[in-house]
Amino acid sequence: MLNELLLALLVTLTTVVLVGLSMPLARRLGIVDRPGVIKIHTLPTPRFGGVGIVAAVLLWGYFTQALSGWALLGLLIIALTGGLDDRFSLSPRLRLLAELVAGFALGMHFWGVLGGLGLGLAVVLVLLMSNAVNLIDGMNGLAAGNALISAAGLAALLWSTTAGAGLAVILAASLLGFLYWNYPKAKTFMGDSGSLSIGYLLAMLLLMAATQGWATFLAALVMVGFPLYDTAAGIIRRWRRGKPIFDGDRDHTYDRLDQLYLQNPAKTVAVVWLVSGVLVLVGLVVVKVGVGIGLVLSALLAAMLFWGAYRLGSL
Repeated sequence: MLNELLLALLVTLTTVVLVGLSMPLARRLGIVDRPGVIKIHTLPTPRFGGVGIVAAVLLWGYFTQALSGWALLGLLIIALTGGLDDRFSLSPRLRLLAELVAGFALGMHFWGVLGGLGLGLAVVLVLLMSNAVNLIDGMNGLAAGNALISAAGLAALLWSTTAGAGLAVILAASLLGFLYWNYPKAKTFMGDSGSLSIGYLLAMLLLMAATQGWATFLAALVMVGFPLYDTAAGIIRRWRRGKPIFDGDRDHTYDRLDQLYLQNPAKTVAVVWLVSGVLVLVGLVVVKVGVGIGLVLSALLAAMLFWGAYRLGSL
């Protein structure tokens, strides 16, 4: 435990420094997010903080051997893709291709344990998680804090597997370091270099959970469920309204919660963090009760969340 706490402290401090260094770099490269119609910030803000997160994860992941081989290659591919997208706005097709390649690399990392099933699962999970994290990055601290809580839960879930717990601790600590600059007032955003990479790392942790059995995988899936839920609600909402399903809007569940009730983005983000914490606790129950009852609990939880989205006008 002391080793993990020391690791978390070192990763957090490293990330604080690296994200701080990313801000003048972002301004020099012109990677700045300017206010717009569906954006809530009012000042131009650097959008390259994700490189600090990724650099810290790469440094400590390599040092602890929590990241290696194909998995390391996949992270480099998706982080580079995100960084190039931040700077040059890549076409959706090119970004999708890079995500598929990164997912393939991650699947190859787990080939010896999960085989072809793991390869297919890796591609699907990288696509889902990277884009879901990207889509909830709409308020200061939202995506980072949500992923931090999920990673902390996954660390507890995977505590018996050294590599899995180590990677989860590194990811959680790097996100804590990023939040120093991003919440409650943002001096920088993570950008696609951050959101895509975080999604990739969560997908990797999900596959580590799958190697421990399907009950553990289901529990892990519940723990990372909020961005998947909000993305699904967004797709349903836009489809019902006859809009392109990947168009941006300000009708996400957290947006509606803020608009209707809280009128305070920092408080709204804290409520979402609380929901994520509940999902982690439910995940820890699921792994104890097994797949059958776990599926029932997961279905009931999903029904409650979508009912909430309906009540908020987000479906």
